[in-house]
Amino acid sequence: MGDVAEELFNAMGGPEGGAGAAAESAPGAENPFNPEDFKMPTMEDFLSMLEGMDNLSDEEKEELKAGVLQNAMRRKMQAGLTDYLVFLVMLAIMLAVFAFFGYKLYLSLTEKERKREEKLKAKQEKSKKKK
Repeated sequence: MGDVAEELFNAMGGPEGGAGAAAESAPGAENPFNPEDFKMPTMEDFLSMLEGMDNLSDEEKEELKAGVLQNAMRRKMQAGLTDYLVFLVMLAIMLAVFAFFGYKLYLSLTEKERKREEKLKAKQEKSKKKK
């Protein structure tokens, strides 16, 4: 078991020679920690691997399976709540921006309307004075 751990440590780039030493010791071996080649197993893959473990009793397998499924459901619920929270925050920000600019637009329109009414009154007063 120590040899496998040492090979993995060397493949990761440890101080005893790095990845080059691991490649030399096992010609044709690929780097097991290449992030481009990594693929996360699905839940079905994990459960099938769990069923294939012969050194565990059926009771231990069922216990692990129940724990994994419970954790998976908990994570899905937490992700769902986070999504809703992000949605509500974004909605609140959008409403605040639209309310602010809508109020500014309302004030500018009412100011223009007030100025137009003042001009109209001034014209009416001028016309009354001329008569």
